[in-house]
This record gives sequence, C-alpha cells and structure tokens, in this order.
Amino acid sequence: MDRREFVNKGVLAALAGGAGSTASTARANEPGTNPTRKSVKEFGAIGDGRTDDSAAIEKALASNTGTLVFERGIYKLGRTIVIDLSKRGWTSIDGTGGARVLMAAAGPAFHFIGTHKGTAEPDSISKLTWNSERLPLVQNIEILGEHENAVGLRLERTLQATLSAVLIRNCSTGIHLVKRNRNLIISHCHIYRNRKIGIHFDKVDLHQAIICSNHISYNPVAGIWLDGGGMRNFQFVGNDIEYNHDKKLQNCADLLIDMRQKGSSFREGTIVGNTIQARPTPGGANVRILGGKGLLTGGLLAITGNLIGSQATLLDLADCRGVSISGNSLYSGMERTLAAKRCANLVFSGNSIDWNPGHREKNHDDGIRISDCDGVNLSATILENSFQGKENRGGAIEVIGSRDVTISDCQVLDPRYRGIWLENATRCRVSNCTVVDRRAKKIMKASIEVFGKSRDNIISGNIISRDSLPAADKAGLFRDNLEV
Repeated sequence: MDRREFVNKGVLAALAGGAGSTASTARANEPGTNPTRKSVKEFGAIGDGRTDDSAAIEKALASNTGTLVFERGIYKLGRTIVIDLSKRGWTSIDGTGGARVLMAAAGPAFHFIGTHKGTAEPDSISKLTWNSERLPLVQNIEILGEHENAVGLRLERTLQATLSAVLIRNCSTGIHLVKRNRNLIISHCHIYRNRKIGIHFDKVDLHQAIICSNHISYNPVAGIWLDGGGMRNFQFVGNDIEYNHDKKLQNCADLLIDMRQKGSSFREGTIVGNTIQARPTPGGANVRILGGKGLLTGGLLAITGNLIGSQATLLDLADCRGVSISGNSLYSGMERTLAAKRCANLVFSGNSIDWNPGHREKNHDDGIRISDCDGVNLSATILENSFQGKENRGGAIEVIGSRDVTISDCQVLDPRYRGIWLENATRCRVSNCTVVDRRAKKIMKASIEVFGKSRDNIISGNIISRDSLPAADKAGLFRDNLEV
C-alpha cells in the first residue's frame, strides 16, 4: 500500500466513523430513544393550548429524565412546575421545534430550586451540587403569561444556570432571581413586553452574572433591576435594552441598580456595548444607580461604549463610588445627560453629548449636574447647544457644593445661558476647555462663572468668548484664559 492509498483509506475511515457517530448522536437525541431526553408528550401532555398539561409535565419530571423536551405546541400550565434539583438531579428544559408554555396561574411557570450555599470558589461547592444540580439549562422555548401575576422563570440557589434562546412576554416579571444564584448566564433571549420587570435580581446574593446579546424591551418598571442583595462581578454586554418605560409611571428605568436597603451592596460590574434608550417619562432614567449611605454599598463600575438616549435623565447616579463612564454616545437628555449626587471618585471622559440631527429642532435640555460630590474627573467631552440652567444661575455643566472636581479638555459650545457654573465649589479646576458662543446673535451670559462660597479654585488655559468671564474675587485663581 503506497502512502497516497494509505492516507485516502484513513480519511475515508475517519469520515465513515464521524458520519456514524453523528447519526448515532442524532438518533440518541430523538424523543423516546434517549432515556435522559424525553418529550413531555410521552407522559400525557397534549400541547393544544387548552388542556392543563401541568400534571403530565410533573410526571415527566418525576421520571428522572434529564432534559424535558417540549415539541411544537402550546402547553398550558395551571400551576408552577417546581424543579427541585436536589431531588430530581440534573434537569433542563428544551423547546426546540417551536414550543410555547402558557402560564395561566400566578407565580413562575418553572421554578428551579437548588441548595448551593457557598460562593463560586470550587471548594465551597458541595458534592450534591456538582452531582445533581449544576448547570440547569432552559433553551429554545417561549413562555407567555396569561395570568396578570404570571412569572416566566424563577431561579433560587442555583449554580451555573444558563438561559439561552428563550422568549418571555406578557408576564408580571420575565426572570425572577431570588436568594442566592452563582455563575448565571442569560444570552440570546428576548425579554419582551412584560407587565412590570424584565429581569429582577430580587435581594439576591449573586456573583459572576453575565447578561449578553439579549433584547430586553417594553418592560415598564425596569428592563433589568438589581434590587438590593449582594451583587458582584456582573457583566451586561451587547444587549438591546429599549423602551422600558410607561408614561403613566414615575421613575421608570431601562437599567436600575438600587442598593439603598440596609445590608445591600454592589461592586465590580461592567455595562458595555449596549443600546439603552426609551422615551421621556416623569423621573425616568436610562441608567439609574442608587447606593446607600456612606459610599460603602455601591461602586467599581465601568459604563463604556454604549449608546444611551431619550429619557428625562440618561445617567442618574447617587451615593456610589469608583464609577468610570467613558466612550459613550449620549443623546437627547430631556432634563439631564448626567446627574451625580453624593458620589466619589467618578470619571466621566471621552463621551459625546448630542441630539438627533433628524429632528427639525432641539427640544431637550441636556447638561451635566454634579452635586455634593468628592473627586470627579470630567474630561474630553463635547456638549453642544445645552438649554440647561436659568437666567440668573446654572449652565450646561454645573458643579454645586462639591470638592476636588477637575473639568478639562472639554468643548461646551453654544450653551443657552452659561457653559460651566461652579457654586460653593472647593479645590476645583477648569482648564484647557473651549467654552464659546458661535452664534451670530450672542445669547450666552457667561462662559465660566464661579458663584457662592466657592474657594481655592483654578480657572486657567481656557478658550472663552470675549467678556464672558465674570470677576470672582476670592473664589479662585484665574489666569491664561484666551478670549475670542
């Protein structure tokens, strides 16, 4: 046998083995042929959208089938299907082929319950969790809420739960996370038009959560709500988080992180590469982050490379620290682009603040307000045609009652009243900025104004409109500013 004949025979044998292996795998995955993967119809489920299939699905669950397969059909549930992983062992749900679960009762359609009490450290994970509970999967299925208090999925004390290609709509809450969940992944899902909340982290102790490549839209209270608990290492990446608002509700948010409850905290998170937009609502925000008292409960967060727009306030931050906001495209803040209150060590850099050029005229205020903050660096940001401020006070960028704020290398162009307003500011610096009124008919009242009990500030090296820098007496040092 020559070398060519040997190689060809080897390739043919390998291909034959691979083909046989593939066919064997396919046969093993067919309902009824694999004891770890069975159709719920084998246990009496009808899937006609009228018959209550709860008992049949519970029977399938009791059979120790690893994966419950929902073939094409509409499976009505009159009660929650509780999946106690410690009793049932590894269990997953697969609706490949076009399955819908119709939740006709209050509560979750499926409630996964584990026993994990440890962290993500391997040594803290029990044998029971590894041998019976790890990696519950829900994939390729739709859950539709028929009852007004229906919930799509509830996860409790799970480890490595993974949700993929799931559509949840018309429920009160799409995905409800409670108590403790670790190493969660939600990807390629559609959490769409639920009655209140899309994804609710409900006072949950959770480390290592990844939410990526999802549509999370039309959930009126919040698209994603981190509601108390202990949150660490979460990544929200590449999602379309849109129109989570209701004009009849106060304080709607596309993304809400609220750690004001005593004992709650979050840190070590990223919000990167998402589209986050809505419509203006009373008190609404695209991203709202609320820490607790003392700057001890909320921090270490990167908000980078997102498109964020069309709400009353785009970024609303209070009582948090170590937040870096960079490289975002921010547009159409009806009241504020950024509002930061009682924050520390905040970086806002390299952002563009603009408005939709397709509109005939601008109809929103924009603007940045930093109040009672310590340690803020605002740099390399462009802000044009801000309506923020009033005739007698305020401006496009406002720093009020704050300390150690640096504003540098920014362009504040054609503000209605003032470019930069410092009030009761201490040890603040405004340098290397361009603050000018380029309009034929000048209306800007001041480029940079220092007001109130401000002291120890430096205003230097800026390009400003002529005669637009009011004298400020002892408020600080003014030097090397170019009037044009």
